[in-house]
Amino acid sequence: MIKKVFLLLAALLFISACTKEVPENEKRISKSFEENEVRTVIDMYYKSYNDNDIETAVSFFHPEYKGVAADSEDVVGIQALESELYHFRKQYPDGQWDFKIEELFVQNELGYVITSGSFMMPDPIENKMSPRYSERSIRVLKKVKNLGWKIYRSFSVPIFSYD
Repeated sequence: MIKKVFLLLAALLFISACTKEVPENEKRISKSFEENEVRTVIDMYYKSYNDNDIETAVSFFHPEYKGVAADSEDVVGIQALESELYHFRKQYPDGQWDFKIEELFVQNELGYVITSGSFMMPDPIENKMSPRYSERSIRVLKKVKNLGWKIYRSFSVPIFSYD
């Protein structure tokens, strides 16, 4: 009889262990890891652009990328984005993006990031970098199997910036 009770308790313990939810702190660790990966993608995109490495900058975008800027009616894909980045770099070779992540959220295989940034150019009169264009962007990132996080969608609007 004791053996049957012991087996029943062992079976219940086994079943409850198999159906137990992931502890909240383990969920937070996983989410924190995913958030850091998303943050790294955004950081490395801007760093690549600032280092004149457009090819690497484009590699952070999903092959099915679509984006739109508020001053344009066009939805651009990855090829248009790449040519725009090359054109922008050629037109403003000394320009650098200065940005900050305002908000970041990750849920399952999607994440979004809100950034504000200014495209800085050398000012010969003040002898320092000053903003030429500022924007706020929302970027949706998608986790791609074997490739990691990629920028999937983006929407940007111009903002005013002051020194």
